[in-house]
Amino acid sequence: RWFYSWYSNFYDRMQPFFSSPKMRETGLDLAGISEVNGSSLRVLDVGAGTGTLTLQLLRRGVQAKNVTMLDQSAGMLSKARAKPELQDVTKILGDAQDLPFEDDSFDRVVSSGAIYYWPDPVAAMREARRVLKPGGRALAIGTLQPSAPGIRLIAQTFNRFPTEAQYVQWFTEAGFQDVQTVNVANPWNEAQFAIAVTGTRPADDGKVPKATPAPEASRKPSGLLNLLVLLGRYALSMAAFAVVGPLQVLMAACYYRTHPEEEQ
Repeated sequence: RWFYSWYSNFYDRMQPFFSSPKMRETGLDLAGISEVNGSSLRVLDVGAGTGTLTLQLLRRGVQAKNVTMLDQSAGMLSKARAKPELQDVTKILGDAQDLPFEDDSFDRVVSSGAIYYWPDPVAAMREARRVLKPGGRALAIGTLQPSAPGIRLIAQTFNRFPTEAQYVQWFTEAGFQDVQTVNVANPWNEAQFAIAVTGTRPADDGKVPKATPAPEASRKPSGLLNLLVLLGRYALSMAAFAVVGPLQVLMAACYYRTHPEEEQ
């Protein structure tokens, strides 16, 4: 959380270099959110950040009053509150694995660029299933393992890069049916796929028990050794990102220079 408390100051400037609107539009298509049905849907955006995906929901006709943004970073939500287009959207500070909503509250639960950060993706997706109405659909958009072995080795030091099979397993273990996937990619690096995954809460689903969150103390490192390990992993991840990040920014910047109409 502390990382995003300061990164939120730069997030909107950096985000266009790492994911494109086209990727998220493909995911929203898969989730069955369109201008035809958007106005009738209640949608929860989990890990909503500053509202990148939420804004695309609104452009598809989803009414702002029917959208809820949830994020664990107060800094990210503060940036969302400053955007006039999002004034009527509900914004809640919360945990994906302990959603503060009643059962059967939403028609869609969506998330972009967040699922691979969650400590227990299955528990989080089970919570998504609980708050969905029977027949409702969940969407998660996330990264896949880099295809180049060298880049993969470096990238995995600072992030979790699941396989397509792992994403499908998370959804099925959480109780979703009709799990579907589609590969998505940034136009400046179409050789490196990400993925959009959707699943449907069964129409005859019974009551889904609310998740029992782990005690706060168990989520925090204890002892000097654990703290040193945590700091060491963070230093290593930042060093790895210092190698991979600029390459991604350079490729995206070159693409936007020749396609300025696509820049966010």
